[in-house]
Amino acid sequence: MTPVPPGDLVGKIENDIRKSGFPLEMFVLNVCSTKNTGRMPSVRYEHLDQLREIDLDAFFETIAASHHTCTDLIIECKKSSEKPWVFFSTAAYSFDNVACFLKYTSEFDLYFRTHGLVPLLAQIYPGLQVGHYSDPNVPRCVSYYEAFRSTSATSEIYKAIDSLITYLDYRRASRIKRLGEFGKFSEFYLPVIVVDGSLFEATVELDKVRVRARPHLQLRTFHREDIYIIDIVSKKCFRRFFDQVSDFHNEISRCIGSLSFPKEFRDAIQAKEKELQRSPDAAGTLAMARARRGPKRRKLAKA
Repeated sequence: MTPVPPGDLVGKIENDIRKSGFPLEMFVLNVCSTKNTGRMPSVRYEHLDQLREIDLDAFFETIAASHHTCTDLIIECKKSSEKPWVFFSTAAYSFDNVACFLKYTSEFDLYFRTHGLVPLLAQIYPGLQVGHYSDPNVPRCVSYYEAFRSTSATSEIYKAIDSLITYLDYRRASRIKRLGEFGKFSEFYLPVIVVDGSLFEATVELDKVRVRARPHLQLRTFHREDIYIIDIVSKKCFRRFFDQVSDFHNEISRCIGSLSFPKEFRDAIQAKEKELQRSPDAAGTLAMARARRGPKRRKLAKA
């Protein structure tokens, strides 16, 4: 029998957990569990011979006859109680819809490229009018700093940004290797930092500085030779933000589903899917799914 730890040790462990970032990570994971999403917490991966980790990859998925679309929330959770996070906006940078900076991979682009057509994102962009990327109430910022941080200390904001983009690039590169001709799969990547702490927007005009508390803002950052949009969301705002992403995924899926393709391309997709369905891997997956449904049906019958 496992001995029970002394009461004071249990209390110390509980206090240590409260001070850590785990309560925030569990909160975010539980919010993501309120909808039909895939969830991969504490994802470890190797990048440039280094073992790295991202807090959570949660994804929405739509499988339809004409497309298979995923929208991945790549999430870092940060607790910042003593050093408020401040992001700078400026009137010189203004975008009505920043979905043009979305990062994604798509098998459709293989077809578009060989037929001299513009990429998938350019085709669906005019229809992406729902969600946080086109919300005029979300401040769009271009720089950041942590208030009261020692100049010799590494920026926690920068570390979170670098972690997000490193995993995003790793995930996208891994997916590109698996793209196939006559496929219908697309995957969109949304990097997000959830902050348990104070979050502010600052503007500077001549000698006038104005600071306002914000529950959600977006950062446009140039990182590793590319432009990324990163959502910075307070803990109290994350539930509403998650609902917005759900609507945004549905909008992406609707736009892709509205695209027209020639009959020969549609026939090639169907032929490829039938071939995959006949593979041993697909047969094994189907057998396991049927096995899982069996006990559920028996329980329902008894009820």
